[in-house]
Amino acid sequence: MAPRIGRLATATALQLAALVLAHQLVYLARYGSRFGEALIHSGHGEAWTAAVTTSLVLAGVLGVMAGLRLGRLGLLLRRQGEPRDLVPRVLERGALLREWLPLAARTTVVTLVLLTIQENLEHAASGLAVPGAGVLLSVEYAGAAWITIAVALFASLVAALFEWRHRLLLARLRAARVPLPRRARSIRRPVERLTAPVESLLGRRSALRAPPPAPIRA
Repeated sequence: MAPRIGRLATATALQLAALVLAHQLVYLARYGSRFGEALIHSGHGEAWTAAVTTSLVLAGVLGVMAGLRLGRLGLLLRRQGEPRDLVPRVLERGALLREWLPLAARTTVVTLVLLTIQENLEHAASGLAVPGAGVLLSVEYAGAAWITIAVALFASLVAALFEWRHRLLLARLRAARVPLPRRARSIRRPVERLTAPVESLLGRRSALRAPPPAPIRA
């Protein structure tokens, strides 16, 4: 249960960070120096500022925790020695791409959908006409879709790099633990041989003898 909650929290923080960053960059590209004023007039008040701060803090905390985890694994690896020849090459070549592609696709789609919904809700709350599903492709939001896609790809790439590096370090640590041979691991109990008791020469001489048989009378 705990690993699932951790993965869900990480994915949520990554998605929120991508959404907030994409939103801010879209407004910055749209309004330029009037960025702050435009946010206020479009209904982005203290609640939006708190949401941005919370999302960035969560992303920062997760980044620090991931960095500390990678640093700890790297330290353990240096202590044990780095067996590069024992590490599967698939982790060094194709694992990063396989990790990044599905994450990038999911993050991009979800960020585009969430930002589209958010902009429509902001227009409705401000009493403006709702632009619809193509708001990020409209002339008013020039380049918004491409900015959002670029932000989602970048955020997913950072997350995939952390995950790929984590798996690579774990694989090297497992490879460094060379198992002992079976003969060394199995402990054989010594076999005790039963020997016949040693007969004493004096004991045989001083041993009691049976009385001589009585003479037979005719």
